[in-house]
Amino acid sequence: MQIGKISEPSLKRSVLRPLFGDPALVRYRSGADCAQLPWQEGLLPVYSVVNEVPGFADDPGALILSAANNLSAGGAKTEAFLVSAMLPPEYEEQQLKADMCRMREIAQKCVEAGTHTSGIIGGHTQISTAVTRVVYSVTGIGSISTKAAKNHRTLQPGDVLVVTNAIALGGTVAVAQAKETELLAHYPFQLIDRAKKFGDRLYVGAAARAITHFGAAAMHDLSQGGIFNALWEMADQAGVGLEVDLKKIPVRQETIEICEYFDINPYYLYSAGALLVGTAHGEALVSYLAAQGIPAAVIGRVTDGNDRVIRNGSEQRYLDRPKPDEWYRIEMEMGGR
Repeated sequence: MQIGKISEPSLKRSVLRPLFGDPALVRYRSGADCAQLPWQEGLLPVYSVVNEVPGFADDPGALILSAANNLSAGGAKTEAFLVSAMLPPEYEEQQLKADMCRMREIAQKCVEAGTHTSGIIGGHTQISTAVTRVVYSVTGIGSISTKAAKNHRTLQPGDVLVVTNAIALGGTVAVAQAKETELLAHYPFQLIDRAKKFGDRLYVGAAARAITHFGAAAMHDLSQGGIFNALWEMADQAGVGLEVDLKKIPVRQETIEICEYFDINPYYLYSAGALLVGTAHGEALVSYLAAQGIPAAVIGRVTDGNDRVIRNGSEQRYLDRPKPDEWYRIEMEMGGR
């Protein structure tokens, strides 16, 4: 494709038509300078920007999912997305069209308002020699009621820490997909297939809505750097200490097997699909979520101090400062793909 703003025929053919379908909407969106969303009284707009997801460089839909998860963890309802793309000149238009279809597919699942044709309401597409591979940036737009905003808070001493679903699911999917051939030489097909199917469980919207309905809580989306980074970030933001039982952190056997094979620490692995929650009523929240088919477990408590302690049986150590996601070690072994 030619350098500069994508041509109008390509824009309509490979971006707007996959996203909107309706010819009238395609004409309306072409050349538009901005997009509009209706706001009701008592709602506050919230935003989330994502431009990279560990292990999912070839899946632009993962950016949509990550932005939606961030909004959900903030107690917000996902309304729409803006998508910007910087493409190298050699990028094929057919691949761009496939990317837009994938983004539309995920966006439609994440947008709860149900009023937007694709969930993606605008963006910009540019061809440039400044990049050697496609670079997408997604801005998620959400809304939160003033009441729900008051219920969303930071951790407080005495809170119980709860994790929904299981940690490292997103990273397990990424490794299983990238290293499938090698893994199949050592593990049964069924184990690898189950690991790849964790990709269907990475959206946290339902769990976040249930927690918001349950009552005031602190929530954090487990993403880059996994559960250990999330624990540090939440504690640091609130200026509190933690005591966490490592054995109570939920982790799938498929994750354990794959991480052990590649010497990966699952507690620092991309963990889309899980939420870390601080609440005054931990066991009650776990029971409430279980009744709705959402697995969750109490993993520790918040303390009044600065010590962030991880216990493993009779052993204990202190939580380290945030580290790079474990996926990037796999990526470096693959040549920095």
